[in-house]
Amino acid sequence: MLTIQGGYRKYKEVSFLRGFAITTVVLMHLIQLYWNRGEIPNWLRMASSLGGTGGHIFILSSGFGLYLSYLHRPISFGEFLKKRFIKIYIPYLLFILIHYFFLPHWGSDDILRRKMLFSHIFLYKMFFEQYMCSFGLQLWFVSAIIQLYILFLPLCKLREKTSLRVLLATGLSASVIWWCVMYASGLGEFRIWGSFCLQYLWEFVLGMGAAEVLYHRDSTKLPLWGMLLGCIGGLGLQAVMAMRGGWIAIFNDVPGLIGYASMVLLLYCCGKHVLRPIFAWVDTISYEWFLIHVDTIMWAYYFGRQHTDNELLLAVGAIAFSLTLAWIFSWVVRAIMKIFRTERIS
Repeated sequence: MLTIQGGYRKYKEVSFLRGFAITTVVLMHLIQLYWNRGEIPNWLRMASSLGGTGGHIFILSSGFGLYLSYLHRPISFGEFLKKRFIKIYIPYLLFILIHYFFLPHWGSDDILRRKMLFSHIFLYKMFFEQYMCSFGLQLWFVSAIIQLYILFLPLCKLREKTSLRVLLATGLSASVIWWCVMYASGLGEFRIWGSFCLQYLWEFVLGMGAAEVLYHRDSTKLPLWGMLLGCIGGLGLQAVMAMRGGWIAIFNDVPGLIGYASMVLLLYCCGKHVLRPIFAWVDTISYEWFLIHVDTIMWAYYFGRQHTDNELLLAVGAIAFSLTLAWIFSWVVRAIMKIFRTERIS
């Protein structure tokens, strides 16, 4: 039995979910792009794709954390955007500037790179397919989360005027309609459409719903048999729907999220002394690691292959190198943000 204490507090369970999620996202990209130069068996590619579900955990936990804070202390739209944009935008901008000015590049001229740079700085890259994932295939997430931030306070107002069920139904209905339109039109193949905020609205409001339930309760109990059933049933159904393809595959994020979250919570229950501290620490640098992991793993493999062809050694070295630089990058980001906050106060 997992007992989750309610109220307004830092939820270790959510930190564990985020830390585990970013780890599986990184492993997915490492295995599919760099392990044996991407030449891997189909079963391994499909298994590693489970890491992609970790991205849904980030959106769920964003809705959870934002609404938990809002329930504790409602804020204005301007104040909300300032706080969230500072937290998300400064690390993102720093990463983009480092990528542009200090990392070597091949195959793109200076004019194109300047256009790419400006599209990221001024955030309009989310409207142009050619810029959407420039400087990193993972950067679609930043656009999606910023779009959801813009929708957050209107969603809060909707909840105040209706019930939680209406909020959840609205989010799910909007996403289902969007999935169907994307599949029928074929636009889902393009990142600016397939990663638009409506694609993930259902899990964002689900996180908000979870925050409201826990905020108003002393505790919530999750039975182990329920999490085990959710894990097996959710991941199994996701796999079947993905293999079947067609219309049914567009709905597989729902069982996937249920199965993935259930699996991670089971690990949380079983890993009190080992897994919890590890992924709690990873969560403290999760956003920074997310931003830089593709580049750092690429360079680790580039230099590592000059010394060894052992795939396991290369993978371990790449993860260690990536984590180390993420920790350094997070330290730099926090120092800059501390200066920024000090200047604002003064």
